[in-house]
Order: sequence, then C-alpha cells, then structure tokens
Amino acid sequence: MIAHRAYVHDETAHLFPYVTSGCLVASDVQVARAVARRLHETDPLVLLAVALSVRAVREGQVCLLLDRVNDVALSGDSDRDGASAPALPPVDEWVRRLSASAVVHVAGFEAPASPRPLVLDGDRLYLDRYWCFELVVARQLLDRAGARGGLFDDQFLVEARADGYFGAEELRDPQRLAIFRALTRPLTVISGGPGTGKTRTIAQLLHQAQSFAELSDKTLKPALAAPTATAAKRMTLALQQESKTGETGETAPGTSTVISTLQATTLHRLLGVDSTGGFIHNRRNPLAHDLVVVDEASMVSLPLFARLLEAVRPEASLVLVGDPFQLESVEAGAVLGEIVGNSLERRQDGAIDETIVHLERQHRFRLSSPLAKFADAIRTGQTDKAIEILATARSEELQWIRNSEEEEVLSHRVAASAIAVIDAARRGDAKNALEILADLKIICATRHGLRGVQRWSSRVEQLVKIAHPEFIGDNAWYIGRPIIVNRNDYLNRLFNGDSGVVVDLGKPTAVFSEASEVRSVPLARLREIDTWWAMTIHKSQGAEFENVIVSLPEPPSPVLSRELLYTAVTRAKRSVSIVASEESLRAAIGHPSERFSGLSARLRVRTS
Repeated sequence: MIAHRAYVHDETAHLFPYVTSGCLVASDVQVARAVARRLHETDPLVLLAVALSVRAVREGQVCLLLDRVNDVALSGDSDRDGASAPALPPVDEWVRRLSASAVVHVAGFEAPASPRPLVLDGDRLYLDRYWCFELVVARQLLDRAGARGGLFDDQFLVEARADGYFGAEELRDPQRLAIFRALTRPLTVISGGPGTGKTRTIAQLLHQAQSFAELSDKTLKPALAAPTATAAKRMTLALQQESKTGETGETAPGTSTVISTLQATTLHRLLGVDSTGGFIHNRRNPLAHDLVVVDEASMVSLPLFARLLEAVRPEASLVLVGDPFQLESVEAGAVLGEIVGNSLERRQDGAIDETIVHLERQHRFRLSSPLAKFADAIRTGQTDKAIEILATARSEELQWIRNSEEEEVLSHRVAASAIAVIDAARRGDAKNALEILADLKIICATRHGLRGVQRWSSRVEQLVKIAHPEFIGDNAWYIGRPIIVNRNDYLNRLFNGDSGVVVDLGKPTAVFSEASEVRSVPLARLREIDTWWAMTIHKSQGAEFENVIVSLPEPPSPVLSRELLYTAVTRAKRSVSIVASEESLRAAIGHPSERFSGLSARLRVRTS
C-alpha cells in the first residue's frame, strides 16, 4: 500500500480506496490532482469524476455514463488487496455537484471564456477534447449524409451505366447500390462481414469511377487508406489480385492499370504528420483527393475520425468500409459501430441510415459452411448455438481442441509447419518460407499465460529442437525465425504489423513480402521486432491467413469478449481450430464490449 500512497497526495487522498481496489491508476489520480491544484477545485466528488473520466478514455470509452458510474467504480482489479471502492451517489447528486463546479462546462449553456476540463452533457460526462471530437464527427457525418452531389452529378447517367454493368435484374444488388451511392453522394458506408465482397466492391467502384472520369474528361484523384500498415498492405494486395484475375467484371481501357497501381496507405501517412505531431492536412489545408476510401474503418478511433473528416473536402466522396462487429480501435471510440448501430433491424429513414449499405451475401464460404455459421452465431451472441455448431462440426474447416491429447496433436502440426519454414529458409527459398508462414497462424487473446503468445512460441521452438537437435533457438537470429515489426520504421519502409522471416542468403538476412515481390533487409537495420510463431488477436486485425488456430485463456479474463472471438475466427480463409474450454467460449460470446459515447444519438437526432 505504500507504493499506492506515493502518488495519492492531500488533494486526492479520498481517491485512495479507488486505487487500492484497482479502479484507478497513477495517471488517473495525477490528472485529478492537477485539476485540484491549478483550478482550485476542492469538491471530492468532482475530483473523483475527473479521475474516472480519465480512466474511461484509457479504457476506450468516449465518456462516462453517470447512471453506470457505480458499475465502473466498483469493478476494480480483483487481485488488488481484496478491497472494494465506496458506493457512489445517484445520478441527480452527480449532476447537481458537477453543474455547480467551475471545472465543468454544462452543454447547452453559454460556453465559458476558456475551456474547462470536463463537459456535462445530460447524464454523460466527457473530457473536453473528446466532447469536441464527438461534436465534430457528428456534424461532419450529418452534413455529408444530408448533402447531395459527389463525384458525378448526373445520377441518371450513373444509374443507367450501373444497370448496364450489373444487369437490370440486379437493381437491388447491394454492391450495385453501394457503388451508385459512392459515385453520387459525399458519404457512403459499406458494412459487411468477411467474404461478403467488400474488396470486390471497392475494385468495382474504382473501375466505375475511372470510367466516368474518362467520359467526363476529368482526372480521377483517388486515395486508399486504412488505420494500420498491415490493413493497408492487405488492401493493396487484394485490389491487385482483383485486377489480375478479372473478377471485377468488364475492363475499361486503363482501368486495371489504375487499380493495380494504386497503393493504400495508413491514415496517418495520408493526413501527413508535421513536426509538432499534428496533421498537415486539415480543415484549412484539405486533401486534394476527390475520392477517399477507408478500409477496416472499425479500427479508426474517434480523434482520428474527426481529423479525417475535417481533411476531406466537402465536395469529395468519402467511402467507409468495414465490419462493425470486429474489435474497435485500441483508442477511444467505436465510430463505425455507432454509425451502423442497429440499422440492420430498423427501417432506414434517417439521413445517416441512408448512407449505409450492408453486404450480406457470403462469397468466401458455402451457405452450409460450419465456419460461417459459427462466426455468425458469435456475432449475434447466440452462445448455445455457437457451442453446438463447434461441438458437432465434422470437417477440417472448424475444429474444437478440448483436451491435452488433441492439443498435443495440434502442437505437432504447428511444429511441422515451423520445420517446413526453417527448411525453406535454410535453402534460401524466401518466397516459399513466407508462403508457409502465411498458411498457418496461431492467434492468442493474451501475450502471457498458458495459452498466450509467448507460451506458444516457446512450445514451437522446443518441438522443432526435438526434431532437429542442431536447431539453435537460443540464437536471436536463427535461420527460419519468423519476425513481426512492432513499430513503424519509415527509413526501412517497414511498418507496425509487417511480418517476415530470417533466410540464409549467404548470410542471415530478413525478408519481407512486398506486393508480389520479396524484399530483403539486413538484420543490423532491424529494430523493435518480435518472434512471429504466434501473435495477439489485436495484432492480427486487418490481416488474413489460410488456416488459423485461436487460443483463449480461462475465465475470468478481462480480455475475453464477443468482438475479440469474432475477430479471431474471421481471420481465416479456409479453416479454424479453437483451443479453448467451453467456459472460455461462453465467457467471450456472452460478453459484448461496450463503448460509451453519445455519437449514435447525435447522428439520429440532429441538435442545433
């Protein structure tokens, strides 16, 4: 307890029980202390509200819901001293005390001369900057949803050409509708799960946009972006494959070249980061692009969404693509989920709902696919159905590993794949080594623990050593070591999430796949990398693998959630093996993540 008291000073001594219960950490308390000292706030309930608001953002929430504050304050870390935090007053008492405080701005009243750290908006309490971010996102989205125009004004011509492209009998085809809206409106949201044709729709959109630009004697200026380098690279490769296979339909002159040469980038690189850490492109210096397509939009945080929306010109077309049921951003907000909301169930009669197109037809798996049914049961929270599908699956497409004997068999399968990688790397066959690595991947909910990343990596190397006694896994740069980059490295053109392998090219050299080529990087130039026999589910988001092994810890584990398991299962193109107990699966599927914000309400009821 002495360690905790080191950062609980006189001004914030009343927060000590919340520290010992695990509810608050040092950074939460220090922000409350700074408010107390600089703004002379003495009300203990207000200072607790400051600390809880900081905690909320730290955990991915945009705001603190006052009617749920007891749930938050009393749900600390059970490993901490066994203490519990004191019960808190009802909502009306919070509102009364906060409204009277000089550090709180009450929304709806005249803004104070200088910003205040907290904003009270109904029963939602925000840190000021996140309230501002939410207002910006809501206003920008509603302005775009209510506007007309877009890339092309002649909607009749666009529709006529779409009829010719898709066929008149497919007038209600969701892909056709998504493309039509993206060409004629400033905002389109394309929502869909894995294998529903999101990439193909983007490729067809680019095809049609280029065709209309040529007809109109215009120069199309598109931009493709994603929140992470991994997702951007996958988007680029997927679009290039579409253009090569011809599956995008008819090919207009020059169109396949446009698609195949476009390179997706991260949102940060698209917006440009200046020397102060801000963005180069903003409301005063907007992007020059007339079509901006953002893939994996579920991973974009609220602050980044606000910056993006301000940087896209009002007359440009913005297309957001993603699966709202996947894991949200690791930072605050779940904007795509707030936009889509429950529009699947309700009649689309609001401006924002009219921008949303759901792609539901499954192209990757057959309708009877147990993997597709399992993923859908997870997504919809049907725990018993998901367990039944998994337990009765009789194909290699979906397997449930439930005991130590089955896990041992699976471990040897993984080891055989690892040995094949190492053998290819020793032969200097970089392309084959990378292909084998991408064929089978272990993804884990945690880094540590019995079923975490580190334990799986250690198990793989031990089994390889049994099969090949000469294998020296203790050498940090052994031939065949798979590696993953943990931080952007612009000098070497390597980005967080990029993966490669150490290959014998006369000397140990790291190789990475780049489009259809293999690029080598000297080992001495690598920084911030890990061994990549296994990876976390969060790290895997935006990537795809042929076969996936999903490893979950036992409950209670705070990381287990419906979105986590759904994201893990949908990383697979061909098969999934689940290493988890029934208790773990039930804990995950029965625990949907909650991101508190007011964005969905603002998007459906426009306020002045």
